[in-house]
Amino acid sequence: MTAETSTQKVGSYILEQASEIAQSTYERQRHDLDEADFTNETKLSLTNTTYLVKLIGKSLQQNTTNAMTAIEEFGEESGELVQDENEMIISLIVTVPLIREAIWEAIEPIVEELNMKPRDVIKLPGKIDPLLDQFVYSYGSTYITSNQQLKTKYDSTLEELSTPIIPIIKNLAILPLVGNIDTYRATLIMEKTLEHTRKLQLNHMIIDLSGVVTMDTMVAKHLFDITEALSLMGVQVTLTGISPSISISAVQLGIDLHKLTIKSSLHNALTDLAVLSNPAT
Repeated sequence: MTAETSTQKVGSYILEQASEIAQSTYERQRHDLDEADFTNETKLSLTNTTYLVKLIGKSLQQNTTNAMTAIEEFGEESGELVQDENEMIISLIVTVPLIREAIWEAIEPIVEELNMKPRDVIKLPGKIDPLLDQFVYSYGSTYITSNQQLKTKYDSTLEELSTPIIPIIKNLAILPLVGNIDTYRATLIMEKTLEHTRKLQLNHMIIDLSGVVTMDTMVAKHLFDITEALSLMGVQVTLTGISPSISISAVQLGIDLHKLTIKSSLHNALTDLAVLSNPAT
């Protein structure tokens, strides 16, 4: 019996025992992970683990490198489906090493039965480990790439939501700001506001601050810089809903509020611009 034939028989045995090896991996995970992690985190499923083990068995059975390509593709498909970083870490750091352990424990009987020579047994890791390593690489790298693409899409959406410029009538739009505004968001608001103002060809912008919770002095400076920049573009700016904290920041910055058009509410601003009818008239 040649070493190659022995390897093929080990591969056939792994194929036959794939479900049991996957179940053994599952039980090892249950033992190694806290109950909360095991319950809440989606690991490689039994079906996926079984399929991965079968690919390894088929590679040994057929003595072919085709399984490497199949495992690479399977790793990429699995990585694309991962939505959570913890899931990815548990799959790579916990599950894959346990699959390795389960395979070696499972093939002990067939290795003894075949009476494989030590040098032939030593060659087995050189055939099995690269396959698992390829899965880890494909799985992890695909997850990272997909996650970066998702982050780019998320950042783009966040940018649009951070500057929700709403055209009301021709040449007039409202910029309603909501939530906390930090320095990064303030810079983003300025960039997007000036960009949208040019595209929409606005000559009047209402910036409503009634939904802003907090704003420190530096951010307030960015905000008033926006009004200055818009003015330089020939756009008349009306500020509405200024809170006491924003007023205090403006005073601390030495900004002359009398030079700005300020209304107590968005409704009042729209009424004064004849966008809304004034019930009092």
